[in-house]
Amino acid sequence: MHIQEVFNAIYSNHYYEYFVINKNYEVIEYSDKVFSYCDTQKSNQIFEFIPELYGLDNELYAVLNGEKEFYEIPIVNKNDKYVNIYIYPGRESITHLKRYETLIILFEDITTIATTKQKLIQEKNENTLLLQEISIKNEQLEIYNHKMQELVRAEIKKNLEQQKKLELQSRYSQMGEIIGMITHQWKQPLNAISMMANVLMLKQQNDSLDKKILEEKLDDILMQVKYMSQTVNDFQHFFNPIKDKMFFNVSDSIQSVLDLVKSEYFHKNIIVSLNGDKSINAVGLPNEVNQVILSLLKNSKDEFVKNPHSNMKVNINVTSIDDKAIIEVSDNAGGIPDDIIDEIFDIYVTTKQDGSGIGLNISKSMIEDHMDGRMYVENIENGAKFTILLPTTMDN
Repeated sequence: MHIQEVFNAIYSNHYYEYFVINKNYEVIEYSDKVFSYCDTQKSNQIFEFIPELYGLDNELYAVLNGEKEFYEIPIVNKNDKYVNIYIYPGRESITHLKRYETLIILFEDITTIATTKQKLIQEKNENTLLLQEISIKNEQLEIYNHKMQELVRAEIKKNLEQQKKLELQSRYSQMGEIIGMITHQWKQPLNAISMMANVLMLKQQNDSLDKKILEEKLDDILMQVKYMSQTVNDFQHFFNPIKDKMFFNVSDSIQSVLDLVKSEYFHKNIIVSLNGDKSINAVGLPNEVNQVILSLLKNSKDEFVKNPHSNMKVNINVTSIDDKAIIEVSDNAGGIPDDIIDEIFDIYVTTKQDGSGIGLNISKSMIEDHMDGRMYVENIENGAKFTILLPTTMDN
């Protein structure tokens, strides 16, 4: 019996099932459950039990002859189980030195370990694939983000260009309207100059022109020319682009607008008044504030032209609170329809049949985007009131 040798092998190596074969490779002993690893149970030849040993005669002989301490066949799948097969020398031969009479074939069940390793390898492969997929997705996302950034930049550039075009369109429209007003305003002084020139010519022809009359008429002519020159200067200053924010007197700035348009509103029987604290200064772009005021005045005038009445008024009031200058422009022109008042500052929203719908949108943009201010509107009794808030310090 080879019980002791088997026990020694199991004890030393923690193996579980075994065969003992002689030098003719015949099975002479075995453990109870060893056949669970075998392909057959009807033979005494070890090669029939373990086909994996076919062709390994030299290795078996080397162990049997003491030339090798053992031989291993790793990770063999036997009946859905994974085993390592080890071949150890058994009982020593009495007649031959370093030669053994038997071999012990041990089966180490590594199913759990192999399955775990297989799962780990599978998980590793899956993780590798997942990481590769994540890497690919990240590259795709980076490309997408890059394209989106380019699209956003292009869209921002397009919007800025469109905004500039709209602002220019609004400015040119205002310039045309003011030129029309100036043309109307110049008729009176031009007529006066023409009449005084005719008077001087007649008196000269009649030899009745004296020095005093000449000086008086020339003074009158120079006064009219000065008035016309001031109108041109106001027009030039009104549309002179100022890019840097500055301190300016709110009432003085608004008064320069009223000086340009007062004749037009007077002839249409619209009373425009400027009230409030005339000492208030604000920080911003005065010419753009003037353009906003002009746009609001024009809107009021257009509403009065559509629905005239005997007491048409536009009131501009300048006050302040904390660190804000407040400009309130109110009229009694009927107000804004309730269904569009919340969108009145949106582009292309208008109450006029032939309106462009860009004036109030640009006005709000000038106040809020260019000057860090605020602009809003509300309906009041018989009209509307636009409120403009501007900072009074450079810190705001």
